[in-house]
Amino acid sequence: MLATDEDIIRDLLHRYTEHVHPTASIATEVVARQRRRDRRRVVSLAAAGAAVGTAAGVIAVVPGHSSPAPGGRPPEIRLTADQRVLYHLSSAAARQQQGQGRYAVMSTEGTDVKDTSVIDSRTGNMWSYQEGSHGNPSGKSFTRRYSPTTAQFAAMPTGRAALRAALITQWKSATKPAPDPIRRKGPHPVQIPVTTSDNDMVFQQASYTLWNPLVSPALRSALYKVLAAVPGVTVNPSARDSTGRSAVEISRTDNSGFPGGKSDKITYATYENPATGATLESTITYPPGSDVVTPQDPDGSHTVVDTTVYLSTAWANSVPADPYGG
Repeated sequence: MLATDEDIIRDLLHRYTEHVHPTASIATEVVARQRRRDRRRVVSLAAAGAAVGTAAGVIAVVPGHSSPAPGGRPPEIRLTADQRVLYHLSSAAARQQQGQGRYAVMSTEGTDVKDTSVIDSRTGNMWSYQEGSHGNPSGKSFTRRYSPTTAQFAAMPTGRAALRAALITQWKSATKPAPDPIRRKGPHPVQIPVTTSDNDMVFQQASYTLWNPLVSPALRSALYKVLAAVPGVTVNPSARDSTGRSAVEISRTDNSGFPGGKSDKITYATYENPATGATLESTITYPPGSDVVTPQDPDGSHTVVDTTVYLSTAWANSVPADPYGG
C-alpha cells in the first residue's frame, strides 16, 4: 500500500532505475533531500513525483552506480497527471479487504438486460440469472470454470514486468483469432489480417480482470500500476458511470479489430470507484463501420456501445436462489 511518500518513491525507483539496483537507503535519502527543500512536508504523489527527480543524483554518489547526465543535471522522472490518479487507485485498492464467503454474488445490468451472477471462488463455476425483458421470460445458465479461482488469482505475479507478461499470455491463450478474417461490408469481401499489439492485449486483459470480485487487493493494486505504464491510456478522474456514481474513467483506443482506418478503432473503458478501486462499469465502443450490428442498427452504420454496469457485490456461503424466478 502506497501510504507515504517514502513508499511511493521506493516503488518509482524500482520502476525507473531498475538497471542500477539502488539500495533501500537511497529512497530514504531522496525523501530527506526533498523534505529539506519543502519544509511543509507535503505527503502526496505530487511531492513524491518531484522528489524522485533527484534520485539519479543520489544514485550517482553510490559506488558502482551510474553517473548523472552530462553537465551534472540528473534526469527528471515525473509521473503524469493520469499516472498519479492510477497510483491513487492502486493505493485505494490495496487498502481493501478480500471478500469473505465462498460465492461472490454480483448484480449487473446492460442495455435492457439485468443479471445476477454467482461465482464459486473455489472452482470458478458461475451461475447466471437473467431478468426477462421485452416479453421474454427470465432465464438462467451454468458455466463451468468461467473464472479463475481465488487461489489462481492469488498466484498471479504483482511485479509490473511479470504481471504485464502474464496478462499478454492470458490474452493469447483466451483469444483465438480467425485464420482468415474478412471484411464483409461492401460489394467485394476483402481479407485483412487482424493485428493486436502487446499494449492492446495488456489493456484489454487488465481491464477485463479488474471487474472480477475474486481478484485480491494486492493484484488489483498491481493492475493499476501496470495500466499506468501502458502508452495511450487516458484517465478522467471526474467521470460518472451510467447511474451517476463518481468514477475514474480509464480508457484506451486500439486497433484490435480489423485494422486499416480510423473507423476501425475500438475504445475500451473501465470506470472505477475512486475510494476503493472497485469496478463500477465497463464499456466497449465500436465506431461506425466496425462490423458490429444490433437490431437497432442492422447495417452497422452507427456507433455501438456495449455497456455493463456493476451495481453491487455480496458474498454468500451457498448458491442463492434465482432472484427473478426463472
